[in-house]
Parts: sequence; C-alpha cells; structure tokens
Amino acid sequence: MLSTPLLLLALGAAAVEGFKDTSPFVLFSTADLPSSSSQVRSADALLDDVLARVKTCPSDYYVLVSQPGVHASDYSDRKATPWLRGKAAGADKSILSNLTVTEVSGVLDSAAIRKALKDCGTQVTEVDASTGSYPLKYEPGPRIIDISFPVLPTGARRAQQLAENDAFLAGIVDRLSSDKYTVIYVTSPREDAERDNFVYQSEQNGFEESRHIELKRNLRDNSQEDGPKGSQSVFEKYQFLSSGIFMGLFTSLICLGILYVGLSALLSLEVPYAAYEKDTSPGAQKKQQ
Repeated sequence: MLSTPLLLLALGAAAVEGFKDTSPFVLFSTADLPSSSSQVRSADALLDDVLARVKTCPSDYYVLVSQPGVHASDYSDRKATPWLRGKAAGADKSILSNLTVTEVSGVLDSAAIRKALKDCGTQVTEVDASTGSYPLKYEPGPRIIDISFPVLPTGARRAQQLAENDAFLAGIVDRLSSDKYTVIYVTSPREDAERDNFVYQSEQNGFEESRHIELKRNLRDNSQEDGPKGSQSVFEKYQFLSSGIFMGLFTSLICLGILYVGLSALLSLEVPYAAYEKDTSPGAQKKQQ
C-alpha cells in the first residue's frame, strides 16, 4: 500500500528550490515491493535501495527512463506530468509499491541499474524519444525498455516538452503485453545537462577547432623550418653579391686599372737634374746678349 506522506512528496507536489543541484527520482511497480519516500537522499544511498528491489526480478517489463536536466520544481505543475503524477500518487490501484525521492543529491548510476536488471535474464529494447516514435508491440518479457529523453529546453517550451514526454511514456506502458511491470524514472540535475550540452556544442565546432589546430601546426612547422637555419653559415643564410654590387665592383676595377696606367706613365718619365740648373757657359751668355 502507498504511504500517506507519498501523496505530499510525489514528484514535487510543491515547488522545491532548496537545492539547485538535485533532481527527483520515481520508481513504481505492480509488484509488492517495499515502499518508501523521502525528501532528500544521496545518489549512492538511493542506488543501493533500488538495487535491493530490482534484484528480486519482480516484473516482466522494466521501463527504465532517463530524463536529463530537470529539477523537482519542474514537476510542481500538475499539468506537466499528469500520467506520472497519477501513478506515483496512487491513482492507479494496480500500482502496489512506490519509491519516490523529491531531491536526489548527485547523479544516479543508470548503468548499474541496467546491469542488475540484465542479471534477471532480460533483453533490451532501446527507445530514442527524440525521434517521437516507439514500437507498437514488444516481445514477451523479461525485457528492459530503455527510454532516453532529450534535455528539456528553456523558457515556456520547457513545461510543454515535459508534458509531451509524459504522454510518450504513457503510450509505451499502455502497449506492454503484461500487467507486471516496473517503471524506473531517473533524472539528472540541470547543471549536469548544461555541462553536457556545452561539450556537445564544442563537438559541433570541431571544424573550427580543426582549423585552429592546422594553424598551430603550420606555425610549429615554420618554427621547425627556421631551426636548422640557425646552424647554417652566414653565406648560406644571406645574399652578399647582387647584380648592382657586381656592376659597381667591375667598374671600380676598370677605374683602378686606368689609375694604375696613368700613375705608371707619370712615374716612368725621366728628367736629368741638369735641366733645372742655370747654364753659365760663355756661349749661353752670348745668346742672352
């Protein structure tokens, strides 16, 4: 039987804003399992409690739901998840047990729950809720129906998307071929979903990042090419003889040749010292007279 406090705690019956890094958890089953509800629990303690319930293999179908990026306040509106709220609050008399935690601190390990259910000899049917379609019929159990919902959008669209997800889940459970089922509704906090979304957007920008990587690689290659030049000689790194310098040197050699010939001609002249002396002979004196 469902406990009376469950009616107050089930799926955020009141808007809870005490912890921003928490999210709700719901487990309900048509099997008679220990039922308990609480306001706040750690993810590790809750996981041990869930594994203790599912290891008995109580159902033919196990609907494992993953809803990232939510908070208990998202479920405060009765129109957000009417089907899930009704199941958790005891509106369906076929539900004999319920485990509801309004705020789970940390992220519950869905993989550990899935592994424990596989020990019951179950087969797995994965359903991608982002496509908006699901099988109309499921093979006989024991079977895990693994449903993955996308991260909720922000703004006014958020509550509408949560309501559509609730209707999607209701349609899957209504098509089960057995009335022995267990629904495990696992959520994750908004902060974790925003972090994952940031990583996804970074992957979307992989092309831009690859361009940056190529640019860095080119810069690194250029620096590597400049490295060996440091060990080269000065004559290998620089050009010392251009056409202008060559023409200037050639002209200078010609001018030096001309200068050498001129100086050589001047130095070859021979003048006797007597040419600069005054002639005192009688014949020279007669000529002067």
